[in-house]
Amino acid sequence: MTAEEMTPYGREAARVADRVAARYAEVAPAHQHSQIAVVERLLTRLPRGARALDAGCGTGQPTCAQLCAGGLDVTGIDVSEAMLAAARANVPQARFLLVDLLGEQATALGTFDTVVSFFCLMNLPEPVFVSALARFASLTRPGGTVVVGVPERPGDTPVEGLYGTYQPPRCTRQDLRRRAELAGLTVEEIEVRPGTGIMGAEEEHLFLHARPAPPGTSSSSARPASPSDRSG
Repeated sequence: MTAEEMTPYGREAARVADRVAARYAEVAPAHQHSQIAVVERLLTRLPRGARALDAGCGTGQPTCAQLCAGGLDVTGIDVSEAMLAAARANVPQARFLLVDLLGEQATALGTFDTVVSFFCLMNLPEPVFVSALARFASLTRPGGTVVVGVPERPGDTPVEGLYGTYQPPRCTRQDLRRRAELAGLTVEEIEVRPGTGIMGAEEEHLFLHARPAPPGTSSSSARPASPSDRSG
Protein backbone atom coordinates (compact mmCIF):
# COMPACT_ATOMS: atom_id res chain seq x y z
CA MET A 1 0.00 0.00 0.00
CA THR A 2 1.32 3.44 -0.94
CA ALA A 3 0.51 6.77 0.67
CA GLU A 4 -1.59 7.63 -2.39
CA GLU A 5 -3.80 4.60 -1.69
CA MET A 6 -4.53 5.69 1.88
CA THR A 7 -7.39 7.87 3.01
CA PRO A 8 -6.48 11.43 4.06
CA TYR A 9 -6.75 10.39 7.70
CA GLY A 10 -4.51 7.39 7.09
CA ARG A 11 -1.88 9.53 5.38
CA GLU A 12 -1.85 12.05 8.22
CA ALA A 13 -1.65 9.30 10.85
CA ALA A 14 1.24 7.69 8.97
CA ARG A 15 3.09 11.00 8.71
CA VAL A 16 2.81 11.64 12.44
CA ALA A 17 3.54 8.05 13.53
CA ASP A 18 6.61 7.72 11.32
CA ARG A 19 7.91 10.96 12.77
CA VAL A 20 7.50 10.00 16.44
CA ALA A 21 8.00 6.20 16.28
CA ALA A 22 11.38 6.10 18.01
CA ARG A 23 10.32 8.50 20.77
CA TYR A 24 7.02 6.68 21.21
CA ALA A 25 8.81 3.37 21.79
CA GLU A 26 10.83 5.02 24.56
CA VAL A 27 8.07 6.75 26.52
CA ALA A 28 4.86 4.80 25.85
CA PRO A 29 5.50 1.77 28.10
CA ALA A 30 5.24 3.93 31.23
CA HIS A 31 1.68 4.95 30.31
CA GLN A 32 0.07 1.69 29.12
CA HIS A 33 -0.99 0.13 32.43
CA SER A 34 -4.71 0.63 31.82
CA GLN A 35 -4.75 -1.11 28.43
CA ILE A 36 -2.59 -3.96 29.76
CA ALA A 37 -5.19 -4.61 32.46
CA VAL A 38 -8.03 -4.47 29.93
CA VAL A 39 -6.32 -7.00 27.64
CA GLU A 40 -5.66 -9.30 30.60
CA ARG A 41 -9.38 -9.22 31.30
CA LEU A 42 -10.22 -9.83 27.63
CA LEU A 43 -7.99 -12.90 27.50
CA THR A 44 -10.06 -14.59 30.20
CA ARG A 45 -13.02 -14.51 27.75
CA LEU A 46 -11.28 -15.91 24.68
CA PRO A 47 -10.23 -19.48 23.87
CA ARG A 48 -6.71 -20.28 22.73
CA GLY A 49 -6.47 -20.03 18.96
CA ALA A 50 -9.07 -17.25 18.70
CA ARG A 51 -8.36 -14.75 15.90
CA ALA A 52 -7.49 -11.27 17.14
CA LEU A 53 -6.96 -8.03 15.24
CA ASP A 54 -5.09 -5.10 16.79
CA ALA A 55 -6.01 -2.05 14.71
CA GLY A 56 -3.37 0.63 15.05
CA CYS A 57 -0.94 -1.85 16.59
CA GLY A 58 2.01 0.53 16.73
CA THR A 59 5.16 -1.23 17.95
CA GLY A 60 3.25 -4.40 18.85
CA GLN A 61 3.88 -3.70 22.52
CA PRO A 62 2.11 -4.37 24.75
CA THR A 63 -1.09 -5.59 23.13
CA CYS A 64 0.02 -7.91 20.33
CA ALA A 65 2.62 -9.43 22.67
CA GLN A 66 -0.06 -10.04 25.32
CA LEU A 67 -2.48 -11.58 22.85
CA CYS A 68 0.19 -13.89 21.45
CA ALA A 69 1.24 -14.92 24.96
CA GLY A 70 -2.41 -15.80 25.57
CA GLY A 71 -2.34 -18.24 22.66
CA LEU A 72 -4.30 -16.17 20.16
CA ASP A 73 -3.80 -15.97 16.39
CA VAL A 74 -2.82 -12.30 16.13
CA THR A 75 -2.84 -9.83 13.23
CA GLY A 76 -1.73 -6.23 13.70
CA ILE A 77 -2.39 -3.43 11.24
CA ASP A 78 -1.00 0.08 11.09
CA VAL A 79 -0.38 2.84 8.55
CA SER A 80 3.17 3.52 9.75
CA GLU A 81 6.05 1.55 8.24
CA ALA A 82 8.28 2.64 11.12
CA MET A 83 5.84 1.31 13.71
CA LEU A 84 5.38 -1.95 11.81
CA ALA A 85 9.12 -2.51 11.54
CA ALA A 86 9.36 -2.27 15.32
CA ALA A 87 6.33 -4.54 15.75
CA ARG A 88 7.80 -7.27 13.56
CA ALA A 89 10.99 -7.21 15.62
CA ASN A 90 9.16 -7.10 18.96
CA VAL A 91 6.50 -9.76 18.29
CA PRO A 92 7.70 -12.12 15.54
CA GLN A 93 4.94 -14.64 16.25
CA ALA A 94 2.24 -12.20 15.05
CA ARG A 95 1.57 -11.08 11.47
CA PHE A 96 1.74 -7.36 10.72
CA LEU A 97 0.24 -5.62 7.69
CA LEU A 98 0.36 -2.08 6.31
CA VAL A 99 -3.37 -1.38 6.11
CA ASP A 100 -5.42 1.80 6.38
CA LEU A 101 -8.36 0.82 8.58
CA LEU A 102 -10.61 3.35 6.83
CA GLY A 103 -9.68 2.21 3.33
CA GLU A 104 -11.18 -0.55 1.22
CA GLN A 105 -8.14 -2.78 1.70
CA ALA A 106 -9.25 -3.44 5.28
CA THR A 107 -12.36 -5.23 4.07
CA ALA A 108 -10.15 -8.09 2.81
CA LEU A 109 -8.83 -8.92 6.27
CA GLY A 110 -11.63 -11.37 7.02
CA THR A 111 -13.38 -11.57 10.38
CA PHE A 112 -12.01 -11.96 13.88
CA ASP A 113 -13.15 -13.20 17.26
CA THR A 114 -11.98 -9.92 18.74
CA VAL A 115 -10.93 -6.53 17.36
CA VAL A 116 -9.04 -4.22 19.70
CA SER A 117 -7.78 -0.69 19.19
CA PHE A 118 -6.11 1.42 21.84
CA PHE A 119 -5.63 5.20 21.64
CA CYS A 120 -5.74 5.34 17.84
CA LEU A 121 -9.14 6.97 17.23
CA MET A 122 -8.91 9.74 19.79
CA ASN A 123 -8.10 12.58 17.38
CA LEU A 124 -10.64 11.70 14.70
CA PRO A 125 -13.69 13.94 14.14
CA GLU A 126 -16.90 12.24 15.17
CA PRO A 127 -18.14 11.10 11.70
CA VAL A 128 -14.78 9.44 10.98
CA PHE A 129 -14.66 7.96 14.50
CA VAL A 130 -18.08 6.38 13.84
CA SER A 131 -16.86 5.04 10.48
CA ALA A 132 -13.88 3.42 12.20
CA LEU A 133 -16.15 1.77 14.77
CA ALA A 134 -18.42 0.55 11.95
CA ARG A 135 -15.39 -1.01 10.27
CA PHE A 136 -14.55 -2.78 13.55
CA ALA A 137 -18.11 -4.11 13.66
CA SER A 138 -17.81 -5.45 10.11
CA LEU A 139 -14.50 -7.17 10.91
CA THR A 140 -15.88 -8.92 14.01
CA ARG A 141 -17.70 -12.22 13.70
CA PRO A 142 -21.22 -12.51 15.21
CA GLY A 143 -20.81 -12.92 18.92
CA GLY A 144 -17.28 -11.53 18.83
CA THR A 145 -15.92 -8.69 20.92
CA VAL A 146 -14.77 -5.16 20.07
CA VAL A 147 -12.63 -3.33 22.64
CA VAL A 148 -11.60 0.29 22.01
CA GLY A 149 -9.62 2.54 24.33
CA VAL A 150 -9.59 6.34 24.22
CA PRO A 151 -8.82 9.07 26.75
CA GLU A 152 -11.83 10.99 28.00
CA ARG A 153 -11.64 14.50 26.56
CA PRO A 154 -13.96 17.39 27.49
CA GLY A 155 -12.99 19.15 24.27
CA ASP A 156 -11.90 22.43 25.83
CA THR A 157 -8.50 21.52 27.30
CA PRO A 158 -5.24 21.53 25.30
CA VAL A 159 -3.21 18.33 25.49
CA GLU A 160 0.56 17.91 25.24
CA GLY A 161 1.64 15.21 22.78
CA LEU A 162 4.92 13.96 21.40
CA TYR A 163 4.80 16.53 18.61
CA GLY A 164 3.53 19.55 20.56
CA THR A 165 0.41 20.86 22.26
CA TYR A 166 -2.89 20.53 20.43
CA GLN A 167 -6.65 20.80 20.94
CA PRO A 168 -8.22 17.33 20.72
CA PRO A 169 -11.83 16.68 19.75
CA ARG A 170 -14.28 16.07 22.57
CA CYS A 171 -14.90 12.46 23.60
CA THR A 172 -16.80 11.77 26.80
CA ARG A 173 -18.11 8.39 27.91
CA GLN A 174 -21.57 9.42 26.68
CA ASP A 175 -20.08 10.37 23.29
CA LEU A 176 -18.32 7.01 23.06
CA ARG A 177 -21.52 5.07 23.76
CA ARG A 178 -23.50 7.09 21.23
CA ARG A 179 -20.86 6.70 18.54
CA ALA A 180 -20.69 2.94 19.10
CA GLU A 181 -24.45 2.63 18.74
CA LEU A 182 -24.43 4.73 15.57
CA ALA A 183 -21.77 2.36 14.21
CA GLY A 184 -23.94 -0.73 14.70
CA LEU A 185 -22.36 -1.97 17.92
CA THR A 186 -24.21 -3.24 20.97
CA VAL A 187 -22.49 -1.69 23.97
CA GLU A 188 -21.83 -4.03 26.88
CA GLU A 189 -19.87 -1.59 29.02
CA ILE A 190 -17.90 1.62 29.08
CA GLU A 191 -15.10 0.79 31.48
CA VAL A 192 -13.32 3.76 33.09
CA ARG A 193 -9.77 3.41 34.40
CA PRO A 194 -7.32 6.01 35.70
CA GLY A 195 -4.34 6.53 33.44
CA THR A 196 -1.75 8.94 32.15
CA GLY A 197 -1.23 10.51 28.76
CA ILE A 198 1.86 9.99 26.65
CA MET A 199 3.58 12.93 28.39
CA GLY A 200 2.52 11.86 31.89
CA ALA A 201 -0.59 13.98 32.54
CA GLU A 202 -3.25 12.23 34.60
CA GLU A 203 -6.46 11.42 32.68
CA GLU A 204 -9.36 8.99 32.59
CA HIS A 205 -9.14 6.18 30.06
CA LEU A 206 -12.38 4.89 28.56
CA PHE A 207 -12.63 1.33 27.28
CA LEU A 208 -15.58 0.41 25.11
CA HIS A 209 -16.62 -3.25 25.30
CA ALA A 210 -19.12 -4.03 22.56
CA ARG A 211 -20.40 -6.62 20.11
CA PRO A 212 -21.73 -6.28 16.56
CA ALA A 213 -25.45 -5.64 16.76
CA PRO A 214 -27.62 -8.52 15.51
CA PRO A 215 -28.80 -8.16 11.89
CA GLY A 216 -31.88 -5.99 11.63
CA THR A 217 -31.13 -4.03 14.80
CA SER A 218 -31.37 -0.29 14.21
CA SER A 219 -29.35 2.26 16.11
CA SER A 220 -32.58 3.97 17.15
CA SER A 221 -33.48 0.98 19.31
CA ALA A 222 -30.18 1.04 21.19
CA ARG A 223 -30.11 2.22 24.79
CA PRO A 224 -29.21 5.90 25.10
CA ALA A 225 -26.15 7.06 27.04
CA SER A 226 -26.53 6.67 30.76
CA PRO A 227 -24.66 8.30 33.65
CA SER A 228 -24.53 4.88 35.29
CA ASP A 229 -21.66 3.66 33.05
CA ARG A 230 -19.38 1.73 35.39
CA SER A 231 -16.10 3.16 36.61
CA GLY A 232 -13.43 0.58 37.28
